[in-house]
Amino acid sequence: MVELIKRTSLRVKLAAIVFLVLIISTLSIVLQSNELAPAKALELAGIEKPTMSRASLYEGEAWKPQAGEDGFAEALANDQFALFIHPGSTQIVLVDKTTGYKWKSNPTEAELGSETVKGVLLANLKSPFVLTYVRTQGKDQTIREVLNASDPNMETSLIKSAEGLQISYEFPERQLSFSIQYELTEKGLKARIPTTGIKEDGEFAVFTIDLLPYFGAASSDEDGYIFVPDGPGGLIRFDTEGVDVSRGYIHQVYGLELTNTGNWSRSGENRESIGYPVFGMKHGSNAFMAVITEGGGSANISAMPPGLKSGLYNVYTNQIYREEYLYRISRLAAPIKAIQKQRLDTDREVEYRFLSGEDADYVGMAKAYRDYMTETGKLKEQLKPVEHTPLYLKIMGGNYTEAFNKIKYITATTFPQATNIVNGLVEQGVANLKVIYYGWQNQGDYDLYDRFPIEKALGGEAAAKDFISEMSKQQIDVMFEDDFVWIDSENSDLSGKTNGIRGIDETVFVEEGWFISKPGRTVAMAYETMAKLKEIGVSGILFNWIGEMVFHDYDPSGIATRSDTIAVYEGLLAYARETLGSAAVYRGNDYAAIQSDYIAGLPSESSYDFMVDETVPFYPIALHGYVSYSFGDGNLRNDVETEFLKAIEYGAVPSFFLTHEDSRVLKYTAASFLFSSQYEKWIERILKEYKDFDSLSSVYAQRIMNHEKLSEDRFATVYEDGTRVIVDYGSKSFVVEKGDGA
Repeated sequence: MVELIKRTSLRVKLAAIVFLVLIISTLSIVLQSNELAPAKALELAGIEKPTMSRASLYEGEAWKPQAGEDGFAEALANDQFALFIHPGSTQIVLVDKTTGYKWKSNPTEAELGSETVKGVLLANLKSPFVLTYVRTQGKDQTIREVLNASDPNMETSLIKSAEGLQISYEFPERQLSFSIQYELTEKGLKARIPTTGIKEDGEFAVFTIDLLPYFGAASSDEDGYIFVPDGPGGLIRFDTEGVDVSRGYIHQVYGLELTNTGNWSRSGENRESIGYPVFGMKHGSNAFMAVITEGGGSANISAMPPGLKSGLYNVYTNQIYREEYLYRISRLAAPIKAIQKQRLDTDREVEYRFLSGEDADYVGMAKAYRDYMTETGKLKEQLKPVEHTPLYLKIMGGNYTEAFNKIKYITATTFPQATNIVNGLVEQGVANLKVIYYGWQNQGDYDLYDRFPIEKALGGEAAAKDFISEMSKQQIDVMFEDDFVWIDSENSDLSGKTNGIRGIDETVFVEEGWFISKPGRTVAMAYETMAKLKEIGVSGILFNWIGEMVFHDYDPSGIATRSDTIAVYEGLLAYARETLGSAAVYRGNDYAAIQSDYIAGLPSESSYDFMVDETVPFYPIALHGYVSYSFGDGNLRNDVETEFLKAIEYGAVPSFFLTHEDSRVLKYTAASFLFSSQYEKWIERILKEYKDFDSLSSVYAQRIMNHEKLSEDRFATVYEDGTRVIVDYGSKSFVVEKGDGA
């Protein structure tokens, strides 16, 4: 009888468990069915699904140029420039009619007389392109070989149209072909590889194409330098000693492709990712600025010193069409190298703008890039003048820690305490504050798919409303920081299988348990979050990751490229500004600048590799007066005085990252990077720095017109009204000389 009772009791318990599982499953299905679908979110936010526009191939009769004594024939001309081509080698020469200066795609035969390279490297020096290809069949699919314009079996055809000049290259033995199109503009030259012109009809496939790899190549005897987009900007001078120990500068725009596990061996490199697709070169009183206008996210910017591939300095774009990656046949097997099958099917275009005289330096290049950004709408209207420089005050509410299998929220600053901090700064003279509040989500960033209600330990929604209301009375905007990109698969109910991006092997990309949400899902989460934050008066969002990281998504239904990701992110930032009033990002890749009101952590230093001789404020020159930016937070610097002066020199605004409690309470949370943040310990430094930054309030909305190196430790930055800011790193000081228009 006792045994019967036990069995009956067990059956009842099992039935209860089954019923509970059914209830939970049903509830999960209901919740998932109620979640906002990515496609609907894109529609509601007014973000159009990315579409690929492809340049057309030119049509018409073949052009038979009549070459002059030097072997070149004029192909294109306008009032400013003329483009000549050598029909045999297809080398080009661009002539600047204003100065008479000639920019050559390749060294002349006379200049090649001193070359020591032989074979393929010498043939590459004579070609306007270098095409690297791989096999798509057999055992040796990762072996790379090259083709160039010196190939004796190559066939070419030229078409001259109203748009420009098209050269089609065909390699019958490899069953590969592609085209290059050249167009003249009022400011220079466009060189394009239309994706519709690439044909792969056999067992060989395009891996990369170097476009005009030796355009403007120079010897170490010449006066000049290469500009590379390293951090805020970097110069590689032609007379640099020790450059022969360098492996060259070869880095992908917007950083290595994260979803390619083959890149992970390089992920530990301590360097700044390229945030803007620009390079340049200076030859004495002539220079060019080049910007990748199409396909920038799938390109390397490469700069080579003498001794690697030639005896010259050269800079160019290495266009990526396929990547080598690692895949596993099974979990127990070692990873095997492979080449992605499907080509990245996007146009590639580089626009060269030519400079001369006083404009032929990195400042002139930066101004040319600024002009390009304003002409194309990547930068809009200038900032409005302010009476006082804004100080961006970041406040950490707190974050979670895990102990004894329990989640505990660690409070660093409640909303009432944040109110006290802000009021204290205002009372002591900080006249223009912008507040960004972190860690407001339920349990911090434990589950960013389930961020509401607002964390109760901070005071919850009621306290958040009171805080924002109090700030509003003082005309202080409050933004909330959030991450809609990375999701912890172990803590979240959001499925990575349907919502996570996929790597080249088409498996969901996961790093240490975290996956990256598809851009459409990111928009869906952000859309719902903004609707709730708007109700309590939040004036904007500081978006984590969106301004600093892009990726491909190798979904089986079709590749979504980095360009597709960028298009969605731009739309999301625009929607945030429209809905809440403002949007901000970290680091500020160029695509994010158009819709950002503030950039946090804009890079201020280069990567210090062997190639870069000098760091210059190229990117700050391009941005200043259009978007507000700060460098490292004032209380988190490694070298307090030097980094402060760098912010002054480069036109940044001040920022501090504070807490009410001692930062040690956050030691075992994801906010442990705040090694010193307690408000009471930093108040004096904040007030001192704000007074210094505020002395530059008159130039906050102005463009930077010049930057000069006066001596080894002294630099001058010049603004539109003539104001000069001279920074002296030797004496740890700066002076402001007001201009005539101030």
